[in-house]
Amino acid sequence: MKKSYKLISVLTILASIAAGISGCGTDADSETPADISDSATVDTLVISITDTIGVEMGDSSYVFGMLMEVAHGTDGNIIALDMNRSCLSIYSPEGSFIGYIGSSGPGPGEFLIPTDFAILADGGIAVTDVLGQNISFFDSEGTFQETIVGFFPMPPMFIEGCPDGGYVGQTMSMVMTEESMDASLQLCKYTDRSEADLTYLSKPMEMDFLGGSQAQSRQGPEIDFAVGPDGSIFVAELSDTLFAVSGYSPNGEEFLTLIEERERTPLTQEEIDAGSLNLSISIINGEAEAGMDRVENTNQWRNVIASIGVDSLKRIWVEMACTDTPVFNVYDYSGDLLFVAVTDVEFTAVTRPSFMIDTGGILACDRDPMDYPKIYNFRLQEN
Repeated sequence: MKKSYKLISVLTILASIAAGISGCGTDADSETPADISDSATVDTLVISITDTIGVEMGDSSYVFGMLMEVAHGTDGNIIALDMNRSCLSIYSPEGSFIGYIGSSGPGPGEFLIPTDFAILADGGIAVTDVLGQNISFFDSEGTFQETIVGFFPMPPMFIEGCPDGGYVGQTMSMVMTEESMDASLQLCKYTDRSEADLTYLSKPMEMDFLGGSQAQSRQGPEIDFAVGPDGSIFVAELSDTLFAVSGYSPNGEEFLTLIEERERTPLTQEEIDAGSLNLSISIINGEAEAGMDRVENTNQWRNVIASIGVDSLKRIWVEMACTDTPVFNVYDYSGDLLFVAVTDVEFTAVTRPSFMIDTGGILACDRDPMDYPKIYNFRLQEN
């Protein structure tokens, strides 16, 4: 699972862009929607916090700026992306600091505004830098290997590695003419170049054409995605009225559709008062700029789904956003509900962290904490 729109939204403004850039594919044909089982008929299991990594003050190796993403490496180590410090921090499974990868700057192996990273099949790491407009690659020892450039209009903001090589990325495709601009949100697979090899889905985006060569994207559409241990891709639509999950085989064939209309859940007054962080990224005449500020919550409703992830047993974890404290519906690849999972610590709608579930286990971090940034390490208590 790659992000939480509760805390970060993206506004992209593009100017002086070349016309005639086409998208890299279309949606696969949908299968018949599967039934969504009643959660009352399955067991409720607990995920408990086993440890946290991070301190408010003290050893700088454990003091974070803004945690964007955490994940398990192929060796079981815990890797955290700190956007403010422009580096990856590596910790042992027990939480001991091992070292850093990358640093702030425009040079090889350096980052300007890194937003995500992917664990690759060979144990290497790819880091996407939207301000640097590139993706940097490191080997399993953390040594810089190469940088891929040439993404248009920018590199994928969110990426995840595939077990058969390459990575999946959430990106934007744009076609601009003298009178209009067509844009789409796409989920594509990449290998060793900036052009996508395969497109899993493509959703149109609404654009405000500002005249001249400028355009501005409106809110939406929004998705979260995860890659299973067999290379299957799972996508959750982030909507305030729809529970929607799709599954794609590695070659792009859609094999799973879970869809159900849901009633809207209003934000609490605490959520409204807290607002949210807004990361803005602009590309003007080929130069990228970025900024971050706090904005009020203009949408007064919670999304139905917060995030999606897949564990080592090929179980699909769908985090529900319509509840105050985290609740997960866990499905198999056929769409059957296996169990419901809840945390052993109650979070509020404002303090709940962003969860990342992968083949190594369950991690979480808070991009906008009430106290100080930290990594949570969870474990499922199975009977």
